[in-house]
Amino acid sequence: MVRMDNNLIKTSIHFKPIGPFFIQKHETQNLYLFTSNTLKVLIDLPPVDQFMLFEEQISTYCEISEITHLIIQLPSLSLVNTMRRLNVDGFKGQIITTQPIKEQLLKNDISKDIETIESLEYNLFLEDFKFSFLPMQFLPFPLMFMSYEANLNALCSSTLFSSYYQPDSKDTDLKNLVFAYHKANMPSSEYIKDPLKRIRQHQIKTILPAFGTMILKDIDQMIDYEYHLDFYNTYQVFKYNDEFVKEFNYIEIINHMITHLKIHIDQDEIYDTFSKSEFILSKKPLELKTTSLAGYKLWNAFFEFIYAKKGLVWLTMLEPLVKQYNNSFGLELPTVYMSKMVEITKSNEQLQKVNKELEESVEKLSNQVEETKDAILRYPITKLYNEQFFRELLKKDLTTPVPEHKTTGYILIQLDQINELNKRYGKETGDEAIRNLAYQTTQVIPDEATLFKQSGPGIILYIQMVSPKTINKVALKVRNAIRDSILFIEKVTASLSIVTLDEVSPVLTTNEKIKLIFTLLDKRIHFARQIGNGEIVDQKSILPVASEGIILLVDEDDINRNMLYRIFNRIHFEVKMAASVEEAIAIVDSYPVDLIISEINLSKMDGFGLKRHLNESKEHANIPFIMVSHNKTLENIKRGNVLDVDLIIEKPIIPEELIGHVKRMRIKRNNL
Repeated sequence: MVRMDNNLIKTSIHFKPIGPFFIQKHETQNLYLFTSNTLKVLIDLPPVDQFMLFEEQISTYCEISEITHLIIQLPSLSLVNTMRRLNVDGFKGQIITTQPIKEQLLKNDISKDIETIESLEYNLFLEDFKFSFLPMQFLPFPLMFMSYEANLNALCSSTLFSSYYQPDSKDTDLKNLVFAYHKANMPSSEYIKDPLKRIRQHQIKTILPAFGTMILKDIDQMIDYEYHLDFYNTYQVFKYNDEFVKEFNYIEIINHMITHLKIHIDQDEIYDTFSKSEFILSKKPLELKTTSLAGYKLWNAFFEFIYAKKGLVWLTMLEPLVKQYNNSFGLELPTVYMSKMVEITKSNEQLQKVNKELEESVEKLSNQVEETKDAILRYPITKLYNEQFFRELLKKDLTTPVPEHKTTGYILIQLDQINELNKRYGKETGDEAIRNLAYQTTQVIPDEATLFKQSGPGIILYIQMVSPKTINKVALKVRNAIRDSILFIEKVTASLSIVTLDEVSPVLTTNEKIKLIFTLLDKRIHFARQIGNGEIVDQKSILPVASEGIILLVDEDDINRNMLYRIFNRIHFEVKMAASVEEAIAIVDSYPVDLIISEINLSKMDGFGLKRHLNESKEHANIPFIMVSHNKTLENIKRGNVLDVDLIIEKPIIPEELIGHVKRMRIKRNNL
């Protein structure tokens, strides 16, 4: 058993390897115990037949009754029995795992104190440890995750980076053992790319795999080696028959499609959609159990059924994954994607409407054509889905939590010379320029990005679960590719505006968030066009102020702050929020605040202390200052008068009263 130096990072916290536990001759499982003075966090459980050895080894560090948290990354056949043994030994800690494992434990009445990584929003911040949970799929189980501890920079990587066991193996041997393990246990190297991208966002000093050898040095080289692995297994996706012809496991592949749908669609809606059909789904877990169909007929019928029930939206969600199977394994595309049945169906519907209305006036026919165009989901020139479709997609995506250190980017791209091209060469050339803009952008954006046609003259680039730096790099790459392109009739440039999800307040409703995203995109693209050609404008750019002014809200109560934020945001004030006097002072020093609304009762320094500090500055002393409190006492009024507080309002606040006071103060200040 490898032991780690207790002073690895800090004297108060460390991790201990527990094991190895032999599963087979060359396969060993590792557990890890993260310890501090008050916490004991165990990563994974041993097989039930190795439980006595586990008891012996962990007793050198702590009693089982002292384990405060158990993180279960790996499902196993003996999980329930191992948990029962653990409970007999006095375990009473909290369990963190995936939803399927939670359901299995609850069903067997193992424990009630169970949290899923989803319910924790992929983070577990304890007194001494900060765990982030990084999802991964089909490595080899459908729903899996890794655990990254930030204070020790340690990654418990589950099956990723796992290897077969070989005593005294050298670095070269370890890489071969890692490759052999992955080749034998995972469907293909394609599935490891996404989790590897996730872990690159973290600073990692130690990799602690579930099987094989710990990786304590050359971390970046090992991550790079793993990223460039290239293998395709057949035991899950397909196998060769006696005549060496591929036989695809269509049920397994369709279950992958169902898992992908669950990212965007409620599980009950998926289950209800397939009820009373040829596709018999189990509810827990949600997967295809049986069907009367087989072979390619099953594959094709699955997507025909989806189109008949849900139209284009579900097909669009599955399209990237379907193409991945086509490119990686040679699985033939379903007919619904190959035959352009969707476009034909839409065209036939449009023709039927036109034929029925041929006897009507030309004006009425023209109006009908425009209505039909609005109903079509794809923009005919670029074949991109339109803005209306994108807004509907955002209604679902904006409810999905984003992992820590990741965000979502929205980039609006417009040709600077589009109006001149239309005037000089005609509308057809202008349309061709828009088509070339979409094509050129498609060639340089990453696989995880998607394009949509803006209702205006541009296209929208949508990229999820990436770092802000990646978003800016993509924007720069697109801008440069268009500038250097030879596809256009003459040299052109493109202006870009960027909005990230970090800029959108979580207190807004979904519709308010969507409205804000598009408003910011439009304002910034307009500003970019004003500056010149080929400009990129994001939140760091200084835009002309087009609001009623900047209001600073100072209150420790989230509910009060969020309520006031909504009130003033809707009447076009830019709202800054602070939970303490320190935060408020920093905001006043950074922004031209027009008015301050502060709660009196604050920790450390109260609202009067904030006003007293502002009065010391000639620049800040004259900022209109409103105080709110549940205690509008004579003493508070006197203190306010001494400090030149403009107004004290008693809670609960009447919004119309406060709005009236604010507007009058703004008008009075502007007239000075």
